[in-house]
Amino acid sequence: MKKYVISVDPAAAKFYETIARRTGTKTEDIMASTLFKFAGELSVKAVLEKELPKS
Repeated sequence: MKKYVISVDPAAAKFYETIARRTGTKTEDIMASTLFKFAGELSVKAVLEKELPKS
């Protein structure tokens, strides 16, 4: 698996750490899942914008 290093705002870091702690999951896994979901949403948006003509 490829690794990336990112900087995260302290408030966002605290949010993800809290979610991870409450779910018993690693913070990295929570962030990876979030980024994956966001990438999927952006992909769907891009496809729809390309297929649907602007009025």
